Amino acid sequence: MEIIYFLVALFSTVVGSSAGLGGGVIIKPVLDLLGDYSLPTINLLSSSTIFIMSIVTVFYQLKKKDKINPKNTIVIAIGSILGGSIGQKLMSILLSKGVSMNTINKTQSIMMIILLLTVFLYMRNKDNIKSYKINNVLVIVLVGLFLGAIAAFLGIGGGPINVAAFTVLFSMTANEAARNSILVIFFSQGAKITSIAATTGFSSYNLEMLPFMLIGGIMGGIIGYKINKSVSEKSIIKIFNSVLLAIILLNFYNIFK
Repeated sequence: MEIIYFLVALFSTVVGSSAGLGGGVIIKPVLDLLGDYSLPTINLLSSSTIFIMSIVTVFYQLKKKDKINPKNTIVIAIGSILGGSIGQKLMSILLSKGVSMNTINKTQSIMMIILLLTVFLYMRNKDNIKSYKINNVLVIVLVGLFLGAIAAFLGIGGGPINVAAFTVLFSMTANEAARNSILVIFFSQGAKITSIAATTGFSSYNLEMLPFMLIGGIMGGIIGYKINKSVSEKSIIKIFNSVLLAIILLNFYNIFK
């Protein structure tokens, strides 16, 4: 059992760190498929793994002085901190109102399919879609708020949505968007985990697999960063699109299984 969760975390964060996907978009539906834990525990396992991966990746980005758009990314990150708290609060409200885990899980899967399919179609046709260079601080904060809330509620980190948003709204290349996406994931997931610690605490979660997933996340962050720095823009887009398509199909399966 432990090796399975370690490998899920490792593979997810290698792909997530290299292509800016974060990894949660893979971890969440895979853990749903395995069905060993409750939805809140799955969300926390996913968020914690991609958070530790983002710490490793951001450390390397700072060490290597990678190109990051400081103004836009930091402002988006500020918005995502608030958004991350809002997304976690929304999940808590639904659970407190007695909404069933199955209903929430299927809703999350449907939302992920819609969002990922939109991102997939955009990335396939992005050369034919106009991109922008938004500089309005309020708009940038609202973008971060939306990205953080969606990511925290779905427990996915929001990497694919971040990458698409960065390329279309700020005219970033795929590699630049991937690196900036990881920074936003660091802030949004950190805010979500802090919110849980400050409210309900972690005693109600089954975190027996967390150490193995954290080790996988650390290793995945290191390997994924090196891949991002060594492969071409075209390769990053191919990895991105291939994983998106696979996860869309997995979410369809989780809905109807």
